[in-house]
Amino acid sequence: MAVDGLLAVGGILSLALGVSGLILVNTQKLEVIWNKRFAAQLLCWIFICKGVSNGVRSIGYETDVWRIVLYSGHFADQIFSGLMMMLALIFPVPILRTKKQFKIGISVLLIYTIISMGSVVFFAVNNPLAGVGDGYIVCGFIWTMVYLKFRFMEGHEDNKEILGVSDVAILLIILVIGHILFRWIGMFTGSDYFYFMDLYGGNVISDYLWSMGLAAAVLFGLIILVGEIYQASKGRIRVTSYVIFIYMAIGFLTHIMLSGAKLTGSGGGTLTGTELDGLTTWQSIWTEITSSVHFTMMRPILGLYIFFHYGLIRISEDNEQVGKTMAIVLIVVATSALLEIVQSLIPLTEMLSAGILGIAIAFGIGWEERSFQSLISNPLRFPIRVKGSYFPELDFDRSEFQAVNKMMSILIGFMIGVACVLHLSGVNPYA
Repeated sequence: MAVDGLLAVGGILSLALGVSGLILVNTQKLEVIWNKRFAAQLLCWIFICKGVSNGVRSIGYETDVWRIVLYSGHFADQIFSGLMMMLALIFPVPILRTKKQFKIGISVLLIYTIISMGSVVFFAVNNPLAGVGDGYIVCGFIWTMVYLKFRFMEGHEDNKEILGVSDVAILLIILVIGHILFRWIGMFTGSDYFYFMDLYGGNVISDYLWSMGLAAAVLFGLIILVGEIYQASKGRIRVTSYVIFIYMAIGFLTHIMLSGAKLTGSGGGTLTGTELDGLTTWQSIWTEITSSVHFTMMRPILGLYIFFHYGLIRISEDNEQVGKTMAIVLIVVATSALLEIVQSLIPLTEMLSAGILGIAIAFGIGWEERSFQSLISNPLRFPIRVKGSYFPELDFDRSEFQAVNKMMSILIGFMIGVACVLHLSGVNPYA
């Protein structure tokens, strides 16, 4: 499968998760603590933005409407970055601890996002104010601190609820920067495949700030890696420990595969942009099955797990069917896409491919039936015993939750409208 095909699949998966997640959030009957409820909404809109970004970029820039592709994709990433920072401020541990602080926080980030988008309109796509690397720094720092606090909390080394907070912090970090962790060795070896990742180019300050965000992401990954190695030495290994081990180990293999690649830029976190010497066949294959798959397909799967396992969305008889449908759609689409990748590596006849696809989907749906109930039946609670100190109870009206949806709908609609106007005006995005 070509990378633009993977971006299209990633867009479908992200949009499906975001839209169906909003339906579940708005129809759930069971009570959910305020920060989890807002976190679920923010995650849904995060995936909707990423779905828009991946979807439009899958069209490619060799089209008459390339400005719409460029601007709408960039605007969606800027909103994505703002939403991720807001998510980090309230989940898993609320840093904004009162309603006043929450409203100030969401207002500041909204203004920040609008200024960032405005800098694209009035200056250029590659100006320093228009970047999204600061989102990696803010989110990574907050979630790494949460991880360290709850993973190493004295007297609670075996408390599942306490450890659950550190687990979800790791998963959120991987969800956002997992594709960067696949290239972490390159930061220390000065490799082009790391330092030229996703650069628009043309502005030294902007490129420096972006590279600083990539470097910060690697440092956060290393902190977690060292922490989990220490915990493993004490016999306190977790499932999330294996996840970070796998991602960082793949980073070693990625360096072996891509150390000779000379790149001037890449798009969508996939190393498939403008190459000086080009990627070899095996380098392209490796990139596709690691960074590209995480960037497009693993993010929605991780999001689905976080939604259900950590109780951001509670399933009851009223919305169980929607939840199952959402899980089945993600599994079937992801399974089909993975088979297409395998078929591109090992050419198969159409009949054999169809047979394998049917078997794979059958197993995928069978796995969904077994795992779905376990995910929704016993969502992990956050520490009840320390609820007052770490998890303040705040009361929000339903209208306040709905206000977030209205605000995001207006912002995304405005983003698409501005992208169309900029296309019709024929402006130079890099002027």
